[in-house]
Order: sequence, then structure tokens, then C-alpha cells
Amino acid sequence: MWSSLTIIGILLVTANQGKGGSAPAYSTDLETELRTALFTGYEVLQRPSERVSVTVSMNLITVNSLDIKAQTLSTSGFFQLWWPDSRLQWNSNSSYENIRLLFTSEKYAWTPKVVIENSVNDLEVFSDANTLIRLNSVGAGKWTPGGVFETSCEADITYYPLDTQTCSIVLTTWSYTSNEITLSFDDDPFILDNFSENGEWELLETSNTTESAERSRSESYTYDKLYFTLKLRRRPLYHILNTIFPVILMSCLIVFVFKLPPESGERVGMSLTVLLAYAVYLTLITDNIPQTSLSASILSTYLTIILMLSNLSVIFTIVVLDIYFNHDDDEAPPDWLQKFTKYFLVNITCWKGEACCKQGKVRPSNGSEPHISLDDLNKVNDDKRMIKSPGRKVALTDDDEENAKPEERPYSWKEVALILDRFFMYLFVLLVFTVTAVSLSILAVGGQQ
Repeated sequence: MWSSLTIIGILLVTANQGKGGSAPAYSTDLETELRTALFTGYEVLQRPSERVSVTVSMNLITVNSLDIKAQTLSTSGFFQLWWPDSRLQWNSNSSYENIRLLFTSEKYAWTPKVVIENSVNDLEVFSDANTLIRLNSVGAGKWTPGGVFETSCEADITYYPLDTQTCSIVLTTWSYTSNEITLSFDDDPFILDNFSENGEWELLETSNTTESAERSRSESYTYDKLYFTLKLRRRPLYHILNTIFPVILMSCLIVFVFKLPPESGERVGMSLTVLLAYAVYLTLITDNIPQTSLSASILSTYLTIILMLSNLSVIFTIVVLDIYFNHDDDEAPPDWLQKFTKYFLVNITCWKGEACCKQGKVRPSNGSEPHISLDDLNKVNDDKRMIKSPGRKVALTDDDEENAKPEERPYSWKEVALILDRFFMYLFVLLVFTVTAVSLSILAVGGQQ
């Protein structure tokens, strides 16, 4: 009896398997059969449904450039679009369950007609015959058209080159209104897995917004728009090294003009060379810097001030050389110049350790110091007045100059020229440093806003 029941059970199972059968393995003939079944009578221009929901994300590969003058942003990447198409599903037919994916082109399957609205090159519908559409068994299509996208971007260059720019890539439907195709973002609107950093621009953040708006007043229909927004910050090192640093370096040449010895004969030539170099450089950089930027006005003002200082350096150099070479060695400067040099220039420049840089030693009197009679003191004062007289030419011996105290020794014309030369150098160091520090501070504060 048990043997009979076993035989009957085996027969029932075998019959059951024969009735349902197992799905055939994948083969090219099987896929051809499925394609014939799906695309026979398929209308490419017909939407899958009355209202198709298209989900979009952007795979950003790189930011190529952001042209401030042309107001254009160049990016490389591709969009990923998903939409349902029930006409292309085959999961209900078990004969094709071993076929998981089909690939087709936009020539044979419906695709959503979308464009980049703010494109600067053309306003064409996405069309990429080389990018295939992936179809799964539930009838969901995935399409990834890509390329280099040139889009408009209203750049704010107020704080150039420490500026931050916000640009958007606007994706919208073409011909299809919001009642026919709805565009929405995927859960991850921006895919940055393959993103490569740009040498000039740093990607700070990404954001996305959606909008439905009319295209003209005559139309009552709305169209969906997707905004893929990039926030970019300029890397300032390149512009600092190529714009700001050379300007500061050239301004230092003004100071070093006064370090050349008057005998070298190159001072006026160097001053004029620096002046000419500044004029040429000012012309060159104004072509590369947006004129409406804050940095352009700051840099222009800075260069203008430096040019003025360069002109003054030429004038002061001529004055110093005239004083140094156009007077005899035994000719004493006038009394007013002696006083101006003694009480002002020497104190400011600390000439040869005198005045502010050297403190006189005070010795306590022990009563053993020799006393000078009144007649001798009057004689010394008369000699000092004769030496300081501007109308007399008196040559001091080496012993007289060595024994004379700094506050009593008269200065020669060459010494006055050298002291004045050092004063001009210190003055220009102060002016250049102050102007540079103030300009950089304003530029830095502006860049942080």
C-alpha cells in the first residue's frame, strides 16, 4: 500500500512540474523573443501614462572653469533620469524571469524631453544615441545622458580674488507641461563619487530647488524646473602669487633705491626703471581683473599711490645727489640746515649711533677734573662760531673731527646728503608698509564677507 502511495505521489509531482515548467535559461534567442514581444506596436512618441513622474539626479565629474568676464560656468558630468513605463515590463511572464535587464536606445523607447534652460551654447533637447536606456523587468527606465555643460552664471566679483560664487544648472522639460511630466529630485540629487577638484575653484556645497513656472504671459501652463546649485570659492593662491605678490615686491624696490651709494651712478636709472615697470604692470593687470570688483579699485588705488611714491623717489634721489656732488668738501652747510640735520634728521635716523641710538655716559664729578677758565671758554665758543659760519670755508683736521662731540661737530654737505638719504629710506619704508598693510586688510576683510 505504501509503495502504491509513493508511486502516486511521484506521478503527481512530476505531472505538476510538467504543467508549470521551469523558466528557460537566458539566451540571445530568448532576449530577441522578448524584444519582439515588447516593442511590437510600441509607439516612441506616446507617453507611458497621462502624467509621467521623472526622477533626476546629477553626477558631477568636474568644474572645468568659471569665466568671470563671460559670466559662464563649464561643468562635466551626466544626469540620471528614471521613469516608469508599464509597456516595457515583463516580470508578469515567468518565461522571461531569467532576463533581468534590457538595453535600448532613444530611437526605440520613449524618453523625457528635457533641456538645460540656461545653456549658453544651444537650447537643444537632450539626445545621446550612444547612451543606452536600461530597462528592468518592472518597466523602469534609466537614462544617463552626459557631456560638457556651458551655462550662464551671474558672478559677483566684488571681492575678487577672494570671492565666492553661486551658480545653477537649470533643467526643465521641453514641450511637456507640468500636467504631462513632473520633474523631481532623487534622494541624492548630487552624486560626487567621481568628482575631481578644480585647481582654481573649490566646491564648498551643493543644493537643489524645484519650481513650476510659466514661460510667457500668453501661456497658462506651467513647466517644472530643477535647479542644481553649486557654491564655489576661488582658491586665492594663484592670484596672490601672480598679482598681489609682484606688486608688493615691486614696491620694495622703491626703498632699496636709497640703499645704493651715490657714487654708483645707478640711482636715477633704477628709480626710473621701477617707475616704468609699475606703469607697464598696471596696464597688464587691469586687463585681467574685473573692473567692478572691490579688489580692482583697491589694487588700482594701491598702484596709484606706489606710482606717486616712485615719482617722489626720483625727485628725492635727484635732491640727494645734487647735495652730495655739487658742493665742495670744505664748504660748510648753512646754519639752518645744520640745525635741521642736528635736531631732526639725526634723531630720526640715529645716524652713526648718535642721538636716539646712543646715550651719553654721565660721570660723577670727584673734584679732580680740571677747570676751564672763563677766557678759554669764550675762546672756544668764538672758534665754534667761526667754524659754523656759512660764509667761511674751514677745513677741520682729523684730530679736530675725532675730538669734537656730536652735538658740536658741524656736518659737511656729503654727510647731510647721506643723512637725508637715510631719512628718505625710512620714510618710504613707513609709507610703503602702511599702504600695503591697509590695502591687504581691506581686501581680506572684504573677502570674508
